Amino acid sequence: MFHTLTIWLAGPGEKLQQVASQEIGALFFLVVIVVSLTLFWKRAFTAFIGFVLFAMVVSVFVFQPQLIKSLGTDGFKWLFEDYLK
Repeated sequence: MFHTLTIWLAGPGEKLQQVASQEIGALFFLVVIVVSLTLFWKRAFTAFIGFVLFAMVVSVFVFQPQLIKSLGTDGFKWLFEDYLK
């Protein structure tokens, strides 16, 4: 409910970004499934595993950049916690 309300109240650029992100995400997921099934069917297991790992990394970097940012800042704070004090 709240997500729909924020999209409704947002400007046209934000609405377009939300809709385009959802559509591109669905197409990306479809391509990953087709390529994974093709590689698995051909019994190219090494290529299958490599492609699946690549797809997971790309999907996180492209579709959830705020997660990468928070992991980076949390990791930096954890590593240099004593130095920053």
